[in-house]
Formats: sequence, C-alpha cells, structure tokens
Amino acid sequence: MSDATFDGANLHITLPSIGTFDAQTNIYSAWKEWIRQSDNAKYPPAFDTTGGDNVGGGQTVAPYFFCRNDLGWRIKMPSQDGEIIVSGNLFPRDPSATLFEQTTGYDAFLRLEVSTRAVVITSDPYADEIESINNKVELIPADLVEILDKVLTNAAGRITRDSQTGRETFYAQDGTTPLFYSDYNDSTGERVITSAS
Repeated sequence: MSDATFDGANLHITLPSIGTFDAQTNIYSAWKEWIRQSDNAKYPPAFDTTGGDNVGGGQTVAPYFFCRNDLGWRIKMPSQDGEIIVSGNLFPRDPSATLFEQTTGYDAFLRLEVSTRAVVITSDPYADEIESINNKVELIPADLVEILDKVLTNAAGRITRDSQTGRETFYAQDGTTPLFYSDYNDSTGERVITSAS
C-alpha cells in the first residue's frame, strides 16, 4: 500500500487510495520522512506519539499515534469510492474536533481498527466498592469470596453497567468474555452475583 501524502500549507494528510493502511508505517512514518524533506519542518507537527515503554516480561506499551487535529491537521479521504481500513492506534489529539474529511464527489467508507491490548479500561468508578469488599471479606460467604477473587483477578477492570436494568457485567481480560453478572434484587435490596458460564 502506498504511503499517505502531506500538504503542509493546507494541513492535509491524504490517503492515496482505498485499501488498508497501517497507522505507524503508512501514515506516521511517512510523515516523519516528509518533514525531513525540503523545509517541511516549518509546518506545525502533524503527530505526536506515546508508547513503546518497556513494562517487563518482554512486553511494551502499545504505540499510540495522535494526529494533531488541534493544530488544524486533517486526514483526507482519497478521490475514490470504497472502503478504507486504518489499522493501529490512531486517535485525534482533540476528540471533539474533526479528524477525517471526505473528498467531494466520492464516497469512501472508513474503518479504524484499534488494538484491543492498547486501550485499558480502569475500574476507578468501582474502586471504593472493591476496597470495601476487600476490607470486609470475613463477612462474605466462602463461595462468594471465591467468585469475587475470580472477578478481581480476571476482570482487569473491564466492567459494564446496563443503565436500564442496572446489571453489571464483569469481563475476562480479553474484554469480551463475560465472567459474572451482578443484578439488583428488588425484594431483598441486595445484589445477586451469578456466573456467566
């Protein structure tokens, strides 16, 4: 796949065709090469990044690429109809501002494929509840302690709450496999935890 092209005067990053693009190779690295040419470094930076830090065990933090849409940069779709897939952790620096622009007269469909390992969902809204459970573990029946231990070990902070039913779903580390459900029991006023399997 060809790399993106850059227009510093108009702050456009143009995808040359429909197809699949790697955020790191075809967009970010192409920009790094572009700024080395001529006097292109005079334009505002198109990207900043984070990631790559060693976290032990032969693992590193996944790289994130932030397009500087807060400085006016936009990614322009090609002059073609069809599907475009951008794989990798590409995000707008300003999530409230536009990042992608269609080319007038063409209908390009964009799909962003973000690494599931790169986005960590924390359980901060539940931190007080988890601490309370940990402090009162002697008051909880042994089978519930086992269930909670599995949840806290495997959920890795991935918890969702259905706003209509109040059901909380605790997921495994893959972020998609439900482990347990927690439902509110109207008659007793207690929460009931059930296994998803």
